[in-house]
Amino acid sequence: MLTERQNLILKYIVDDYSETGDPVGSKVLAKKLPISVSSATIRNEMVVLSNLHLIDQVHTSSGRIPSNQGYRYYVDNLAKPLPLDSKYRDYISNSLSGSFRQIDDIVRQSAKILSQVTDYAAMTFSPENSSNDIINHFQLVRLNDHHLMAVIVMENEQVESQSFLVKQTVTVNQIEMTTNFLNQHLSGLTTSQTMIRIQSGFFDNLKRYIKDTTSILNAFRYLIQKVVSDRYFVSGRLNLFNQKHDLENAKPLYSFLNENSRLTEILNHSSQPISVQIGPELQDDVLKDYSLIAGTYDVGIHGIGRIAVIGPTRMEYPKVLGLVDAFRVEMQEQIKNYYHSYDQ
Repeated sequence: MLTERQNLILKYIVDDYSETGDPVGSKVLAKKLPISVSSATIRNEMVVLSNLHLIDQVHTSSGRIPSNQGYRYYVDNLAKPLPLDSKYRDYISNSLSGSFRQIDDIVRQSAKILSQVTDYAAMTFSPENSSNDIINHFQLVRLNDHHLMAVIVMENEQVESQSFLVKQTVTVNQIEMTTNFLNQHLSGLTTSQTMIRIQSGFFDNLKRYIKDTTSILNAFRYLIQKVVSDRYFVSGRLNLFNQKHDLENAKPLYSFLNENSRLTEILNHSSQPISVQIGPELQDDVLKDYSLIAGTYDVGIHGIGRIAVIGPTRMEYPKVLGLVDAFRVEMQEQIKNYYHSYDQ
């Protein structure tokens, strides 16, 4: 547990580094801290924070930057979401209160506005429990001894298929048992619920029928991501190149956002109203220097949707937390109003 002074020093290191992107030294802190404390005392406290792995020293610089552990402590204990000023609130409300023909039009517009107000890349997902997100049926089709086709049928009758090769010879009986097992356990679930099953090793159970489960897993993961991409919107990719200290990492992340499959899995990890994942917590090397702030919006029987902002780990967490929270609430109200006009 940190002392009050250590908390204050860590908070100012994170805040200053978020603003400037430059390591923070004791002299800078002595001028900015709201308490009277000498540079020598600050340096001693910084040693303590370093020993706790909350801050790091950059090369020979005397300044310090937050570590990933430091960011996590900051987010969990020190960062307070900034309330939205009237300018932002009115802009968001006006941008989402137009006349929309389809739910996806609202969700697409939301990604655009969220990226504009945060200056980062933004992602939005349509509500999950609509018919375009519920899996009706899985089917495996044997084309020949080593060539199979995976088929997924959604509740709204959308059909996607993918052919693939397996190493071993597969019989018609094996195909039937595998198909029955998949439908018994996955039919009726949403795509996100199915992805959670996949991540938990569910497909290992298929080894009793077919040894080469990796090929089947990859085929069904591809199909689910193909379905999900129809209700998934990204905006603000070019904002990644506005972060002067992060240009080196921006290009692979830009490509990552275009693929969207891993990001969908990451967003499915949390059902909390607001969640923050930092660097290595995202479990992808492309994202090791980035943080993701995600929020959910609940529209009752029509399901739960998600929004997210991705930016460098040194993002302004209080500002973005406040924006994401206010945005998800406004988006929730606008989509409820949309459904209300059709439910009557």
